[in-house]
Amino acid sequence: MKYIRFYFVSKSVLSILILILALMLADRALAAAKAAETKTVAVMPFGTLPVGDVSVDMTRIMTDAMKKHEFNVISQDALEGFLIQRRIRRPDFLDRAAIRAMGSVLKVDGFVTGSVDLIADGENPMVSMNAQMIDCVEGSVIWANSFSCTGADYATFLGLGKITSLRELVDIAVDELLKDLPDTLPGTGSLDSSSQSPFEIVRASFSPEVLRGGDSARLSIEVGEITGAVQNIRAFVLDNEIELTRQDGKYYSGAVTAPTVEGIYPLKIYVTDRWNRLFGVDAMASLTVHNSPPEIAVLFRQRLISPNNDGVNDKVLFFPEILKSNILQAWEVEITNGDGEVVRSENGIGVLPESFVWRGDNDQHKTVEDGTYFCQLFVEDKAGNRTSTKKEKIVVDTTRPEVTVSVAEANQEGITLALKADDVSQIDYWELIIYDTAGAEAARFGGRGDIPATLTSVVRETQNGLKQEGESLLAYSLEVRDVAGNRLQVEKEPLRPPQPEGIEATPEEKPEVWIEDF
Repeated sequence: MKYIRFYFVSKSVLSILILILALMLADRALAAAKAAETKTVAVMPFGTLPVGDVSVDMTRIMTDAMKKHEFNVISQDALEGFLIQRRIRRPDFLDRAAIRAMGSVLKVDGFVTGSVDLIADGENPMVSMNAQMIDCVEGSVIWANSFSCTGADYATFLGLGKITSLRELVDIAVDELLKDLPDTLPGTGSLDSSSQSPFEIVRASFSPEVLRGGDSARLSIEVGEITGAVQNIRAFVLDNEIELTRQDGKYYSGAVTAPTVEGIYPLKIYVTDRWNRLFGVDAMASLTVHNSPPEIAVLFRQRLISPNNDGVNDKVLFFPEILKSNILQAWEVEITNGDGEVVRSENGIGVLPESFVWRGDNDQHKTVEDGTYFCQLFVEDKAGNRTSTKKEKIVVDTTRPEVTVSVAEANQEGITLALKADDVSQIDYWELIIYDTAGAEAARFGGRGDIPATLTSVVRETQNGLKQEGESLLAYSLEVRDVAGNRLQVEKEPLRPPQPEGIEATPEEKPEVWIEDF
């Protein structure tokens, strides 16, 4: 009996040990399976978008969101190095060979690409974006989605809950965009091959993607056959079918007229095979209708310049401000003269520069003449909506102030000076110093703004008064600067004595010369 009892105790212990070992092996197998399912991807640049006073780094936001979905994401530096080496500037330049090379070189299973079609701040912020995941083995689209929303979409019946923060709305849009993202990529064994479509939509795109209501766009579709041939393909925007033309077997194209109402309209594709099985594909592309022109302004620090290279007001600096806009396509700034002729212009594509500088030169890099000029900024968004700012006035003044100083009246009590200023621009600062007959400073005047017409000084006549053999014994120094930065400086010039009223200077008599002409 003792032997049997000992035998049963040993069997129980052995069973427990086997159970523990099985659990450990199961945990390791589960961890290995989870590690095998975790895939590495690259996130193509979505751009850093300036919105008002802030910049939204969409690439970083998409990267963080992919990590939340338990994807390993390679660094942007590694991706950028590969793209530079291959001279790939846009995802459009990635063909199947380049996609497979990306997977091999960067050790990624796929990559995410897409674009931000609309982002706007304000009381009712708006976000519209799309994304696709591309498999690096076959180069095919394995997932695609698009999403758009406004802050008002989340308001309740009483208006509560409306989102006014653009950053909060962007985070929500990205979460909604990626909510149907597959947990694994092809090759994990989680996909049932029997449920796969016999063909794939390799690419679908509108050109242009953003346009005004009623304008036309071109749809291009590329179909890849996997296990079967395409019997028929149909494409729709809303309930309107797009008539497609087949080219080279796997390419289809057609024209579509955009709806008139602003909004985002996804493309729907239906494909049938030779057994008349229907397969539907959504969110491969979308049309964005934008009818409102951008709202812009130009801010100036100062509007008067003196481009004479003296370091004072040699240039005018102005700042473009986007008040409300879709993503810009192009911009142009013009400087015109008083006759409406363009003397200086510059243009560009995409995002506006933070500031513009005009140094008072024309397109031939020569300084323009003094006068009044006008600055105007033109912009066009991706939809083709064009607008401009009002003409902003700029004054070019390179002429220094002209000021005359003379003695209007003199007596034993002092002298009264007459001053006359002539300048295109207003006087900013002036200073006048009077020196007596001994050369010492006798009086000092100065101030900001206009120069007075007369000044009275207590300088008295000494040493034969103000004249000595027709010359003044008093002197003055003068410094004047106008608001354009032009400067007049006079050092110890003699003061002109008063000219008696009604008496004009008698011209010098020339001696008569008699010429005898025979």
